[in-house]
Amino acid sequence: MRGERGDDNVAAAIIYSAILLVAWAGIQIAVVLLGRGVALEAARDGVHSARLPPADLAAASSAAETYARNATGTWLSNAHAGASSDDERVTVTVTGEATSLVPFARFPISQTASGPVERLEP
Repeated sequence: MRGERGDDNVAAAIIYSAILLVAWAGIQIAVVLLGRGVALEAARDGVHSARLPPADLAAASSAAETYARNATGTWLSNAHAGASSDDERVTVTVTGEATSLVPFARFPISQTASGPVERLEP
């Protein structure tokens, strides 16, 4: 019948909209995972820069923030790093936000890395 032809268009529009929504969600998940990976690698870089005694926590934080800023562009924004040490281990935590494809949505990221402080013995 001629009057039922519009039903196909509505069904196609719903299917295509669902496909686009799933693709958009997949891209957002990839962006969040990329931000997490960069934050973890920045934390590892900070730990690496502070492993020789005496542990320089300011250098560790600075190295981690520099790595996050240079490696990502806009994938990880508002990246901040904090470092701590108990004279045996150095721990660096990098926090930030992944780029959001969804208006008004926030995707906070926090990654931590730690490693032993090297002991230099004669």
